[in-house]
Amino acid sequence: MKKNLFTSLAFISVTGSVFAQLPVSISVQNRKAVLEEFTGIYCGYCPDGHQIANTIKNNNPGNVVLINIHSGGYANVVVGEPDLKTADGSLIDPMTGMNILGYPAGDVNRTIVAGAAQQTISPYGMAQNRNAWASSVSSILTQTSYVNVALQGTVNVNTRVLTVVAQVYYTGNSPAGTNSLTVMLLENDIIGPQHNYGTPYYNLAQYNPDGTYNHKHALRKALTPTFGLTIPVTTMGTTFTTTLTYTIPATYGAAGKTNPCLLGNIELAAFVTETDRPTVTGANGPIMLSGFTNSLDVATNNLLNDAAVCTGTNFASSFKFLNNGSSTVTTAVFSYAVNGGAPSNYTYTGAAINPLTSSPTLTLPLFSFVPQVSNTLAINVVSVNGGTDQVAGNNAVSAIVPLTGIVANALNMQMDFTQDRWGTEDSWKVYDEATNAVIAQDGPFADLNATGILLHPKTFTVGINTCYKLVVSDSYGDGINSGSGVGGYILKSGGISMITSNGTYGFSETKLYKSSSNPTGISTGVLSIAGVNLFPNPTSGLTNLAIELSQNETVGITVLNSLGQVVYTSKGNNLNAGVNNISLNSENWGAGVYFINVSTPKGSVNQKLNVTK
Repeated sequence: MKKNLFTSLAFISVTGSVFAQLPVSISVQNRKAVLEEFTGIYCGYCPDGHQIANTIKNNNPGNVVLINIHSGGYANVVVGEPDLKTADGSLIDPMTGMNILGYPAGDVNRTIVAGAAQQTISPYGMAQNRNAWASSVSSILTQTSYVNVALQGTVNVNTRVLTVVAQVYYTGNSPAGTNSLTVMLLENDIIGPQHNYGTPYYNLAQYNPDGTYNHKHALRKALTPTFGLTIPVTTMGTTFTTTLTYTIPATYGAAGKTNPCLLGNIELAAFVTETDRPTVTGANGPIMLSGFTNSLDVATNNLLNDAAVCTGTNFASSFKFLNNGSSTVTTAVFSYAVNGGAPSNYTYTGAAINPLTSSPTLTLPLFSFVPQVSNTLAINVVSVNGGTDQVAGNNAVSAIVPLTGIVANALNMQMDFTQDRWGTEDSWKVYDEATNAVIAQDGPFADLNATGILLHPKTFTVGINTCYKLVVSDSYGDGINSGSGVGGYILKSGGISMITSNGTYGFSETKLYKSSSNPTGISTGVLSIAGVNLFPNPTSGLTNLAIELSQNETVGITVLNSLGQVVYTSKGNNLNAGVNNISLNSENWGAGVYFINVSTPKGSVNQKLNVTK
């Protein structure tokens, strides 16, 4: 006779759906695969692991459970970044026999595998290289399970109280003395950074247009003890049911590293283990949301703009909206205007936005306005699903964008960009703000052999009374001053520092500036230096510096090594129009790249000199 330890509970169905998981199946089934992936925001190969795991799950619908455990040094974040580490994950990562020697790693049903199967991750252990996951999952899915598991949950959206019912049924006798049931709360689409090593490790599917990343299946909390709740009876025909409650906090993470938890993004997972390993089988379960007050309620948020405005031409802005109502949002109309001007409408008709989830970042079309010293951009909800939004109090979002105060007083510009070790990640561009045309750029650069820096000076000219946008980028997302060399950059106007950065800008930073309508120190608006040539180049001793001038000038010459140190300088050279030849002696300079800066009151030009020994 079947032993039934079930205590019945009543559930209220919301949003027109019904529970699909309970009661647990009593039919003999094959094992389900549970892939616990150990990952981190600063792990460059981890996006590839996420992509591999997602592919495995999509290829085996309903048979694979993904649990992303952020742990180890790559999961340590700085203030302003979401902290995805958990106390539970910090216990699972170092558990005896896991044997993680690199990230990403993943165990499949906490099964010990040999070194060959682990793709050299370790000589033995549960943790496997990402390239071994698919074959391990395939093997698990062909095996018969002696136990089935199912679960489902409900959340009151007002109290945020989650109630979970989990149930197991034994189709055979457990061969182990002890079985345990673990229930975990996961969260999807957590917005944050994610480092990567580029193609093929980029995983474009989870990146957003602004460079942020949607972290999925992230472990938030074990609702049972970390290594499970002991199942009292494990013989064939036995059903065990447990009910768990947990109040989901509004935010997760350590102080200064929090991020909001959207109830529409949470996910349930459960699995049965023999004590704490191996995992026999697992399941995901649905979560029903209840207690909504309104069906149509959209809240605008995350309004992003450039830090300043210059021309007011080709101005772009982006925002998101949160669906606080019980109805799925399929279309929404928003108005936007600057400084109280005539509003324009933007219509969202993208992917359906489920209750208590966020839209992707929405970018408004480029538009123009007459800039003032202080400019107010306002966005408001016009309609949701063709109807009226039922809560007006969260419809509007606004931002104040000042007129840029950065002015280039000379038309001759110089960017002194100092890379760190990883130059292939770094680049910069200067755009004409009105036309969006690139007028100057440099990078990516070559990587250095070790931690260090290398200066890359570049000169260019700008027009009179024109607005420009400087965009500096790092593809890895850690700027040029994060431990691999103290990089940074200085943008100069007429030799005077105008914009400086210590290089801690993450993926990118943008600065706007305007050239003067009456630039100083310039009579013609063009450089008097017609050309600079070095020969021989490369050189091991003497080299000739040929400076061609369009008029008589006072010229300064400075030579910098790759560390930015001055190895030679000569100022106040009164040179005539035409070609002037100056001999440079590099015999006492070490082998490497040197930067020759030739300057006049009207600007400067740089050339690279390779010295060989």
